[in-house]
Amino acid sequence: MAELYLYLLFAICLGLLGWGLIRLERVYQYPFFMGGVFVSFILPQAIALFNNPGSVGQQALERVLLMSCLCAAMCWLGYQLPPNSSFLKKLDISIDSRKLLHGGIVFVLISYFCSFLISQLPEAVRENTQWTGIATIYLFFAGLIYPGFTIILLSTLRRPTVVKIIITACAAAIPLQTIILYGRRESTATFILTIGLSLYFFSRLVPPRWLVLTMLLFALIAIPLVGTYRYIAKTGQWNQLLELQPLEHLNNFVEEGEILELRNAAVLMDAAVQTGQYGYGTDYWNTLVFRFVPAQLVGSDLKNALQIKLYKYDLQTLYNYSIHTGTTPTGIADTFIQFDYLGCFVFFILAYSFKNLWISAVYQNSVISQVFYISLFSPSMISLTHGTTRFLADLLFRLFFVGAVIIYSQSHNICSSQVIK
Repeated sequence: MAELYLYLLFAICLGLLGWGLIRLERVYQYPFFMGGVFVSFILPQAIALFNNPGSVGQQALERVLLMSCLCAAMCWLGYQLPPNSSFLKKLDISIDSRKLLHGGIVFVLISYFCSFLISQLPEAVRENTQWTGIATIYLFFAGLIYPGFTIILLSTLRRPTVVKIIITACAAAIPLQTIILYGRRESTATFILTIGLSLYFFSRLVPPRWLVLTMLLFALIAIPLVGTYRYIAKTGQWNQLLELQPLEHLNNFVEEGEILELRNAAVLMDAAVQTGQYGYGTDYWNTLVFRFVPAQLVGSDLKNALQIKLYKYDLQTLYNYSIHTGTTPTGIADTFIQFDYLGCFVFFILAYSFKNLWISAVYQNSVISQVFYISLFSPSMISLTHGTTRFLADLLFRLFFVGAVIIYSQSHNICSSQVIK
């Protein structure tokens, strides 16, 4: 059955991509985008896991491949529901464009300040991949660069001025630095999609099919090389880029992949089944506590007490397996751990939510929906590659800060030339 599920996953992924390529404006919609993430991130790992299961048993392999198929299918099925008309009306709000731009600039300034504070931390702290303490607070607010860049770019495209262009370039500097110096996949995808979606919302500009396919192929080849690129960027030995053999590396990855997020997923899912311990949604609450309750202010004991822990898997005892530092459980595993196979409906809900935002952003030309749509595209990718529990935290983060700017920017008896929707 594992082979059948692998072929089924391949077919569903091709279906998601084909759905988007038939009509090019769909390349910016949720099913196609998630199909691209499945193809570039999950599918190669599924093939690698099938070829080299390691500590993953046959049932566990079949389970993770079947769950992958269900999650991928839900990315399309949830998008087929008609939009909620009452929700769309709530998003159709007039905005003072100048006030909105001011809010975007404030976001960028906060991000620059927090990035500066991060740069002043001891090198040992900055190089540690598992940040704790004050560093996490700085990083939390530094993330405002992305909604800030989105707001500024949309404003610049609508009414370009020399000052706005300069501000846009300054806002783009931090993401570009993160991409070039640290090889962050999330930052790269967010930056490219922010520009692409902004151009689409402004002028309905869509990339040609050859460029879309090229970007998908590049992502497929580049993702397994991220670790190597980060090492090169860290050491500054840029000449080693010329020695990389991407196709050979990809072939070795799918044939002999040792460190796989999907292997983490298979083991964790099997542990949930074997022990009968599930989260029942508590991990979403625990992630909110982890992200928004500062231990520096309330203390670690209170923060831990606020979390609800219904399960704990001893993977070393059960499987002689340890999750490699820096790898993730994937959204496939974390939804299963919460709700068994019904966890795939999390992606159904996400697809339906993005359908409503898309209708509002495109057909109502709602600037609120445009900002939220662009801002949430990266968390939607993370919901698959890292876990869906993070998406809820990212959503609340944007609802609070972007929502505050939107409330500030609501127009009240101003000149119509300053009003946008």
